[in-house]
Amino acid sequence: MSDPQPAHTPLHLPLPNPQSPTPNPKHPVTNTLRSDRSRFAVLWYRVVQWVMLSLFVTFLGLRATGRRNVPATGAALLVSNHLSHLDVFVLGLTLSRPLNYVARSSLFFPPLGFLIRSVGGFPIQREGIGTQGLKETLRRLRAGGIVALFPEGTRTRDGALGPLKQGIAVLASRAGVPIVPAAIAGSFEAWPRSQILPRPHPIRVHFGKPIEPSVMAGRDPESLTCLIREGILACQREARRGLEHNRD
Repeated sequence: MSDPQPAHTPLHLPLPNPQSPTPNPKHPVTNTLRSDRSRFAVLWYRVVQWVMLSLFVTFLGLRATGRRNVPATGAALLVSNHLSHLDVFVLGLTLSRPLNYVARSSLFFPPLGFLIRSVGGFPIQREGIGTQGLKETLRRLRAGGIVALFPEGTRTRDGALGPLKQGIAVLASRAGVPIVPAAIAGSFEAWPRSQILPRPHPIRVHFGKPIEPSVMAGRDPESLTCLIREGILACQREARRGLEHNRD
């Protein structure tokens, strides 16, 4: 399901959606609606967001659909495919809610590390989310935040969705929050691993309907991982349709 705005119209930040998935009263993570960061941190996030959004819309033709599928309040996990270094910006720029970002620890060097932390990023080991990463993710979810991560663990080499790390099922089970699948198309062509600098290319992102905790309950790790993967693949098809529409 996509936003009613045509794909060729300018991207703007949507108003918060008053209808968000029903929280799970049995789980403390989904039962909190308080802000996950200070007002100053939100203000700084907005400044960075609007500056980068202008650049991405102008030079990369960034467009998004399905944004109303992202809960307006409450904790949630946002999971997406990973094509390029541009992907973190693509996800965050198109949503009205400030995101928390899971980023690999090797990126946290001065001054880049300071910038990543200032907009909600926190480090994990490249091999997996790890104990500290899991604790920090759960902490931010319990604060009512939305955490974005790439369950493949690394950027794709060919544009296709790679295998998801097993840790995503563990995290989903522990968190007990809605999981919002998403997918990006076009950022691989704009900035693949083999290219030093990005080049202009249209980019589309689609956000799918949340996978509710009740749907995930009782599933084994393999089944849960497959469910999440299917959600990302469905979003990937929608994002690619957006690119095809742009070419018509």
